[in-house]
Amino acid sequence: MLKGLRVGGLHISKRHANSHSYQATLNLPKTKFSPRSNIQKTYNDLIPQSSQIVYNEQLNKFFEEYNKIPKSNIDQRIDFINKKLFILHDGPPYANGDLHLGHALNKILKDIINRYQLSHSKYIYYRPGWDCHGLPIEMKALKKLNSDQIEHISPVKIRKIASQYAKAAQLKQRSQFEKFGILTDWNQPYITMDANYEVNQLKIFQKLFDFDLIKRQNKPVYWGTETRTALAEGELEYNENHKSVSAYVYFPLTEESVSILQNRLGIEKMGRVDCLIWTSTPWTLFSNQAICYSERFDYCLVKSEENQKCFIVAKDLIESLKITGPYKILSSFSGSQLKGLKYSNPLMNDTPMVEKPLLDGLHVTNTAGSGLVHTAPGHGQDDYLVGLKNGLSIFSPIDHKGNYDLTKFSNNPDVQEFLKDPNSGLDEGRNVLNSKTTDSIIERLKELDVLMNVEVITHSYPYDWRSKQPVIIRSTPQWFTNLENLKKIAVKSLKKTQFYPKRGEHRLTSFVKNRNEWCISRQRSWGVPIPYFQHREKPDSILMDAEIISIAIENIKKWGMDSWFLEEDSTNEKTNIKNWLPQRYHDIANQYRKGKDTMDVWFDSGSSWSTLMDFYSEKLGITESQQPNPLANVYLEGSDQHRGWFQSSLLCRVSYTEKPDAPYGTVITHGFTLDEKGIKMSKSIGNTIAPNDIIEGNKERNLPTLGVDGLRYLVAQSDFTSDITVGPTIMQHTSDALKKIRLCFKFLLGNLQKSSNYTLLPYDQLAPVDKYTISKLQGLLDDTNKNYLEYNFSKVLINLQFHLNNELSAFYFDFSKDVLYSNSISSLRRRQIQTTLFHIIDTYRAVLSPILPITVQEVWNCVPEQWLANNKENGTSPFIKSWPKFNNDLAQSKNIIESFESNEITIMNAFKKEFTKITNPSITKPGQTLTKIFITNTLPIKEDDLMELLQTSKVTLIKVDSMSDLPEDARRIDELKCAITIEQSTMNKCPRCWKHNSLEENHLCGRCEHETLYINF
Repeated sequence: MLKGLRVGGLHISKRHANSHSYQATLNLPKTKFSPRSNIQKTYNDLIPQSSQIVYNEQLNKFFEEYNKIPKSNIDQRIDFINKKLFILHDGPPYANGDLHLGHALNKILKDIINRYQLSHSKYIYYRPGWDCHGLPIEMKALKKLNSDQIEHISPVKIRKIASQYAKAAQLKQRSQFEKFGILTDWNQPYITMDANYEVNQLKIFQKLFDFDLIKRQNKPVYWGTETRTALAEGELEYNENHKSVSAYVYFPLTEESVSILQNRLGIEKMGRVDCLIWTSTPWTLFSNQAICYSERFDYCLVKSEENQKCFIVAKDLIESLKITGPYKILSSFSGSQLKGLKYSNPLMNDTPMVEKPLLDGLHVTNTAGSGLVHTAPGHGQDDYLVGLKNGLSIFSPIDHKGNYDLTKFSNNPDVQEFLKDPNSGLDEGRNVLNSKTTDSIIERLKELDVLMNVEVITHSYPYDWRSKQPVIIRSTPQWFTNLENLKKIAVKSLKKTQFYPKRGEHRLTSFVKNRNEWCISRQRSWGVPIPYFQHREKPDSILMDAEIISIAIENIKKWGMDSWFLEEDSTNEKTNIKNWLPQRYHDIANQYRKGKDTMDVWFDSGSSWSTLMDFYSEKLGITESQQPNPLANVYLEGSDQHRGWFQSSLLCRVSYTEKPDAPYGTVITHGFTLDEKGIKMSKSIGNTIAPNDIIEGNKERNLPTLGVDGLRYLVAQSDFTSDITVGPTIMQHTSDALKKIRLCFKFLLGNLQKSSNYTLLPYDQLAPVDKYTISKLQGLLDDTNKNYLEYNFSKVLINLQFHLNNELSAFYFDFSKDVLYSNSISSLRRRQIQTTLFHIIDTYRAVLSPILPITVQEVWNCVPEQWLANNKENGTSPFIKSWPKFNNDLAQSKNIIESFESNEITIMNAFKKEFTKITNPSITKPGQTLTKIFITNTLPIKEDDLMELLQTSKVTLIKVDSMSDLPEDARRIDELKCAITIEQSTMNKCPRCWKHNSLEENHLCGRCEHETLYINF
């Protein structure tokens, strides 16, 4: 027996020793890893270390391995690409304004997927992009100018200002994105206003033209009167609460048609007969060219007894008309009886009345209106098709501001005078969206005695998604991509695409199926031009062919995109129109000017897959015909992109190849961000939360500081397939969850600092509880892997938190502290536990590296170098390091878990229940007790192992013959045919480990007396 102990030069008598005296002899945890993250350290050190450096190193390694394959062995090279390279193609955010939470949601989800693939031996190619053309940026540029400047500013000047604005916005957004810890090289983005990108886009347009898919037509399009440009369907959002003034209007049949109808119906000769039409856009009545009926329906000739008017209406809709006073149905007849009849439009005040036809139309319904459809081919798609079929005028007397173009009524001065804007000193027509215009038209109809009824209806109506103002439909000359045959190829390609969530397939397919054409022209300066030439005197005379497009592309490559927009000057090589036209047009070149239309920005971003083609050809030497299909493994964007980028990318790609080649293999969609009341975040409402307010906190808004990984955790824990909710309460829950994870890592790191040789013990040299814990780790890894592959990131975190709380904090960490703190660093049991702790930290590293890369990098920096060096992990990034694999024998792992839970865990649970029944106030901890287990059969458990698990001072296994021999006060464990009793220990408290297992008061127990012999100071 030792008479005393020398600790740090101080001799301590055993008789006078106390617990405080032995604190220096304990292996208490110590680590530099903080329970809280440091924002500045994250920005300055951890993000570069865990993101851009890792990205570049892994991509360089990919090129190194790839270039070892001989260039002549193209099949092997392509096989290597298919097996080892993972490409998630970035949908370019718009370079306009600060980032919002939706941007963070999008980028972080992409990063989680990329990092998971990297941890599974894939190389990552992820190039961030920016969308920089289009109307919003041009409008921002023009806002810097006064009205006089705008009136006279050149397109090149507009483009210069817009370019400067877009570049500044892109750099600002980039600096904000860099705070999210994204695995990429921010120095190598693709930008839609870059010269090479623009040329590629023109080449895609050229390919579409070569396939005869590009047409110029004068037809109705959605038009933004605020933004003054045509709009594609993808640029519309529908206001369900829009209010419109609808009107039932009488259009009289001509006298000859009245006679014809009377003869057909066999009724008495009568005076005037009207066709009752219904419209929710009274302003289009001045463009009326026909009335459509349906031969499928029955109609009635109705006479109002109040005003003696006779009118025609669909039989099924009479009750919905709200006719004032009594009425009679004079005759019922088939719609076919209306064939060949003609009518006139009183609003046009024609003298003599201009006859217009009644036409059979498949689009006519009998569920609303009157069954007689006012038809204005210049203001509606169905009307336009009827007009084409029947040779009607595609009349659209509305200008780009949404005002009536009075010149279109030059042969009708009375109408011209009526439509003139009384508030304008100019010869400018009324604005069709102005309520006063509608009111004046209604009054005019009353004066002409052709108005039956007026009502205000609330219905869904298209709005310009940028200006948030209602749009109109007006006929203008525009460029279209014909999708009639192309959409069949596109839909076929989607059959080979995986969707997550699955409902995205139906949504995207439906959008594509319902499109017949794509209006790709815009009337702006800030964009990629459509390369055509327009006759100066006859604007409808157009020059465009394959050679013209080729010349334009070559000139733009040589002189830059602005060269197209420069004012023409025959003395300047760049602006001489002859240099832009083939030789055969040089004699008439001065009669033409360059077209002013630019391409839809959805065509811009929809062409972004061309950057992947450049990567394959320029970096990997793979020709276009040899490149993988699809070009990218994954596209991931918000659910609104089913009608936007997913669709435009698909259409551009299949129109380029004319094959069912979608640019993506998998399409993943996420929802929008909501506040805690479930309201969509909006600047106008004031409920938005900036990503930086989540990272750095905002005391004024009661938002806790979460750090970069807190933002990432917030994203990952949500079911991103639907809208996600964010607010102070949810953020506080996130903060609490992160603290638990960091405290877990702090415990692990603190107890890995001291070791005798920092070498992992083989699996078969571990204790049963260690093997059980490692088998549980393998189960966590297996479940996590499955959830990552299914993009179920929230389940990854749920499982990890459950494991942390139940398998570690409440179990393994709880009982292992005694061994870790009290045993010598060379003891086998402590080395067994340290081996298990390293496996835990490595498992958590693998599970969390895609979601919490900053935390993982910080943890890895604090792992003692000896552990990494001795186990061949030194210098290996925690993100490139593969996932641990503890047991290839699933059956063995399952048996270990089942055996341990059936025996040790069952006894532990019985012990806990029995311990809660102790009424002795002097017993507060298991270490003050001794435990007896009475067994009838041999248990595969050692007394010391149970003592460690139960944290009691001693465990004694007592053999009895049968269950009837058990003590009366013992808790029976029937499934193990044993029983357990807990008694107060009669021994003394050890001043070092505090267990009541010392023979004398203030004396070390046998374990501590032995272990202190080997304490290293």
